[in-house]
Amino acid sequence: MDVKPLTRFRISRGQKFLAIIAVLILVALGVSTVRASNEAIKASNILSDIETPAASIIFTQRETLVYATRLAQWSNGGTTRRNVQISRNLLAQRLSVIDSSGKSMGERAGDEYWSALKDADAIIVKSPSGVLSERFHTPVSAEMTPVIDRILASSRDLIVSYQKSVDAQMLENSQRAATLNRLNLTLFYLFIFVGALLLILTARSNFKMLRKIRKDITTERTALESTISELEDLNVSKNQFIATVNHELRTPLTSIIGYVDIIRDESLIKEAPHIDNYLEVVDRNAQILLTLVESALSLSKVDSVDGEIPFTEVPIAEIVERAIFVMRPASEKARIAVTVTDNLAEGECVMGDAGLLNQVLLNLLANAIKFSKEGSAIQIDLMRSPGASSPEMVEIHVRDSGIGIPADDIPHLFTRFYRAKNAISEHFQGSGLGLAIASQVLELHEGSLRVESQLGVGSTFTMLIPAYPSSIDSLIKDHRRDVLHRALNRLESAKKDELKELTHEIGGAIGFFGYEELGARILAYSRETLSSNGSAINTDELEHLISQLRNEIALIDGEIHE
Repeated sequence: MDVKPLTRFRISRGQKFLAIIAVLILVALGVSTVRASNEAIKASNILSDIETPAASIIFTQRETLVYATRLAQWSNGGTTRRNVQISRNLLAQRLSVIDSSGKSMGERAGDEYWSALKDADAIIVKSPSGVLSERFHTPVSAEMTPVIDRILASSRDLIVSYQKSVDAQMLENSQRAATLNRLNLTLFYLFIFVGALLLILTARSNFKMLRKIRKDITTERTALESTISELEDLNVSKNQFIATVNHELRTPLTSIIGYVDIIRDESLIKEAPHIDNYLEVVDRNAQILLTLVESALSLSKVDSVDGEIPFTEVPIAEIVERAIFVMRPASEKARIAVTVTDNLAEGECVMGDAGLLNQVLLNLLANAIKFSKEGSAIQIDLMRSPGASSPEMVEIHVRDSGIGIPADDIPHLFTRFYRAKNAISEHFQGSGLGLAIASQVLELHEGSLRVESQLGVGSTFTMLIPAYPSSIDSLIKDHRRDVLHRALNRLESAKKDELKELTHEIGGAIGFFGYEELGARILAYSRETLSSNGSAINTDELEHLISQLRNEIALIDGEIHE
């Protein structure tokens, strides 16, 4: 099958260009924002700079008004010339004050202002000291009034001029700020436009690629399904081929072994004893090939099952007896005694395929005989798994006193074609398929194969197979939750004087339904309560028993949901 390269997400030149433009706009927006911030700082500084000159102008205006007032009073005989000169000196001091801008109020004043002050000074100098006599009032007032008007007018012009300069500066700053804000807004809108365009192009490109990827996935899935179908067909053909070849091999091998036995009975052996050694080699290798063929057939059968086993009722005693009967010639030849201890109920059955389970037991029993010392014994124990497991399991233990298995080899023991190191070093014949087949068969039966071994002492292989439920087992399984739930409700609502009889009743009931340990604890609690006549009830133990009942109900609910 041709494999097409995976579709990758790619960025087009247009997307790259728009991304670069967006980044540049973002950078420009940042620079412009910084400039706007700086301009705002400058504007705030300008406002601070305006405050001091403005205050100085106000004070200068006040002193000018005071001086103009003194001039008017003096020209009408209202005050002395000395008071006018004092006001003039105060105004002069104010005009010499330098503000925060580095300028004095005198520098800000115009030529007209200074000219009017000089004219007023000239009039005062040529006038008599003290208070003007009445005869000077009219001529001095006539000469001083225009000068006072000029002083006041030029004073007002000073304020207006300063206000215009401030307004011009503020207007300039406002225009710069407005320009920067317009630039920022333009850049922002441009960034949004470019970003939206980039997003649209990217989304369009991604959707296009997504459609292409979906199409590629559909194509690949179709090709993969086709490949899987081809592989399944090849696997079926392979299994059929192996079965056919093995069947064809088994027939001539059986014939070879049979004729070897016939030749051994002929008188030719007596005339040439060394021929018996040759026949022994032929017979041993033929047996090895036959075992390999049988294992390959079993493996092919297990692989062809595809995880589905026709579960039927299989009597345990029958498959054990059949395996012992088949292996009896080998055990008798090695003088190995095989004993069975049956702790199961009469007629106990398991769920599964009788032929496959018999093959597993044959493999275990054959290995036990092969690796045991001559004259030793093999023990087979049959029992049910303890506890209230669901489903309950039947255990078949095959225990030998053979060479044992190295601890490093045990994790790999159920791998196909794997053989323990001591089996190879001791030249025990085998293919390494028997235990792998046995383990796979039991997994198909929802069971398992376990091993415990000690080097030089022996090994114990344990088959765990789901028990075939009897009518009593089914009844117990179907009603155990109701029994536990009813017991829980009665314990939770029981009064103090009812606990004695109630715990005795509940302990026996749940023990019958497979909860022997919990039932025994409840019965023990009942005896403790009875012995104390209900006067000193162990509430902690009662709460613990109620908690255990809840846990068992939760476990059953979990099994139902699974």
